[in-house]
Amino acid sequence: MPIVHHAVRLSSPKGFGHRVPPAPLGVALKQVDAAVRRSVLMAFEGRSVTAGRPRAWFNAACDIRLVDVEGNDDTTLHFEAPELGEAAAELYLQTEMWPTRPPPGWTGFDVLAGVLEDVGDGNPDSERFDRPLLQHLVHFGRLLETGFDALRVEEHRTGVPGEAVLDRATVETARKLSASTPRAQAVRIAGLLDMVRVSTQSFAIKLDDGEEIRGVLTGASVDAVGVFLNRRVLIHGRAVYRPSARVLRLDAERIEDGEGVSGFWSKVPKPIFGRRFDPRALHRPQTATTGVNAIFGTWPGDETDEEFDQAIKELS
Repeated sequence: MPIVHHAVRLSSPKGFGHRVPPAPLGVALKQVDAAVRRSVLMAFEGRSVTAGRPRAWFNAACDIRLVDVEGNDDTTLHFEAPELGEAAAELYLQTEMWPTRPPPGWTGFDVLAGVLEDVGDGNPDSERFDRPLLQHLVHFGRLLETGFDALRVEEHRTGVPGEAVLDRATVETARKLSASTPRAQAVRIAGLLDMVRVSTQSFAIKLDDGEEIRGVLTGASVDAVGVFLNRRVLIHGRAVYRPSARVLRLDAERIEDGEGVSGFWSKVPKPIFGRRFDPRALHRPQTATTGVNAIFGTWPGDETDEEFDQAIKELS
């Protein structure tokens, strides 16, 4: 199986180099491994988290190995990763379903680099991440608290080595995108079951206006759904949204015969719960003239009861 080398460079004002402390190194290795796995799953299935035992193709595609640690000022982690076209060969033999499926010569690090690029650009309509993946990138803030200030992933997506950056700005952008993502909601969607894929538990449904929406099977079995291929179906499940409020995918809990179901149900569902509440948005720094400081010293304190009562009435 073709193996590709990738370097992950960790910069720090402390200049750890190759003598990096175990604790921050452990955090970096754990975070990078999880980010690669979530990014690869997102690229192939349209979701970054799944329940159950990982499938063989997924374990093979995410089989990254740390082979060396070096550096003078920056700490450089050297990894080996398999090409996806070889590791997940069975998927590349099938008709492409999602536009996010990476080229076969890419590795999991290249896929992660694409995610970091879209997050860094603040792309609210990206298909490369969902809210759980954004939340994982937010958790990289823990790594940046251990003494590192940036993580740079070497990637080869264009054929020329480059670096995708994850720093505090990336973490903050991921936080904002996550907070602006509408909550998933229960939906019923009717349309033509256009494709079903056993290897990734995924499907595609074509609405009456021709728009196609991706989906994953979370409750329905592939065998039970296969009989409806190229037929009108009614999907019961949840719509998952992008930060732009467009539908990212459908999580299907049940798929049933939709013959005769009104076209009213064959529409792109709009989010009704709105964006998530971010308590950080309520924080306002207190200055000498705002907050409590704006009150202290403004009341004389020697007023009579009658004057106090009159002032309260005026404020009312």
